[in-house]
Parts: sequence; C-alpha cells; structure tokens
Amino acid sequence: MRQRVKRTFYQLMFILFTPLVICQTSNEFIAKGDDYNKKFDLKNAAKYYEEAYKISSNSYYALLKITKIYNDLGEDYNENKDEDGAENAFNIALKYAKEFSSKFPDSAKVYTLLAMSYGNLALFEGGNSKLKLAYLIRDNAVKAIEKDSSDYLPYIILSIYNRQIASLNWFERAFANTFFGKVPDGSLKESERLMLKSLKIEPGIVTAMYQLSLTYKEMGNEQKEIEWLKKVLDAPITDFRDKYAKRKSKDRLSELNN
Repeated sequence: MRQRVKRTFYQLMFILFTPLVICQTSNEFIAKGDDYNKKFDLKNAAKYYEEAYKISSNSYYALLKITKIYNDLGEDYNENKDEDGAENAFNIALKYAKEFSSKFPDSAKVYTLLAMSYGNLALFEGGNSKLKLAYLIRDNAVKAIEKDSSDYLPYIILSIYNRQIASLNWFERAFANTFFGKVPDGSLKESERLMLKSLKIEPGIVTAMYQLSLTYKEMGNEQKEIEWLKKVLDAPITDFRDKYAKRKSKDRLSELNN
C-alpha cells in the first residue's frame, strides 16, 4: 500500500512538473538560437529554433522566432543569388507564419510576419499570384499596425509595398488590370511617409534608411537619395541585412558621382 502511494505520488509529480522542464528546455534552445542570431549565424540560429519548436510547437516565442529566422534566411540566400534556397526558406517561413496566425490570432506580430512572408514569396511569383499576394501583404501589414502602432517593422513592409505598386509603369498596370484584376493602390508619398515613420519609432535602422533612398530614387529626388545613402554608410551594423545595404549604397553613390 505504502509503495503504491509512493509510486502514485511520483507519477503525479512527474505529470505536474514535466511541462515546466519542457518549457525550460525550449527556452534554452531559443536562447542558444538568439546567441547565434546576434552573430548573424542564421543557419545555426534556425537549427536551435527548430529544436525549440519540436519540443514546444505551441510556444508563442518558438513560432515567432522560427517564422522570422526563415524569412531572414531566405533574404540572405536571395542576396547571395541562391534563388532555390531563398524560395524554399520563404515557403517554410509562410508555413510557420500561417501556423502562428492560427494559434495566436490576437498578436500583432502574427500579421507583421504574414505580411513579411507573403512579401518575400512575391519575389518568386508573377501575374495573378503576385497580385493576390500584394493584397495579402497590404492587408496584413495594415492589421499589424492597427494592433500595435509602436512596432516599426510593418511600416517598413507597407512602405516597400507602396513603392513597388507606385513604380509599376502604365503598361504593367494596364496589363495587370486587364488580365488579373485591379491593381491595389500605392503611392511614393505614402512610401516616404511610412518609412520616415518607421525611422521615427526606431532611429538608425540601416535597412529602413536604404529603402528610403530607393523611394527617393523613384521620386527622382537625387539630393534626398544621396543624403540617405550617406546615412546608410555612416550607420553601425546591427543586422545581417546591413552589410548588403551598405554595399549597395556604396555602389549607388559611386554611380551617381561618375
């Protein structure tokens, strides 16, 4: 009888405390992934976030981290001209973004990462698929801002969206309207406003400064473009994207000076 009570007690303790152990282990993997992420070692960061997700697939932070890292990996592959690697990573990111959305529909981050994932995947789509993704990018970025206006990232995404839509020439727009449906609205002034808003929330983001220079390029405002390209070169590197933005800014300034 005593042995049975003792065994029952230990079984109960195991049931009660196992989730805490699992949670702690998941958090340890996330912390290790964060360490690699800070070093811009995206592949190893992804491995540790994957382990965290395997242990606790319902963890908000595991889903947040794994969705973000696969978008980052895809962007890194894309910058290095590995289109297959980029497209594969973006598809994985979208899969996790949808799962994240189904489990945490009240989180603003969910809609930011959906917008990011759709935006990255749009690089590999054309025609009707690209147009459908444009609406999804816009709608999710807007929803993210409505839920949390203090996060700079959806402003960047929405700004890029506006620039790309506004930059369609009349033929591209007419073709899309005829064969695929109405092209969504977008303007360069709105692109400028949104990117400046992101920099007001989080000053010094190299990616935002570089993207703003691209908007001024589309506007034909060379003075402003040069101003922001120089700011990119002067800013410290804090993100893996920054080295690419700096390289492209340097090349563009050389082009403008010749």
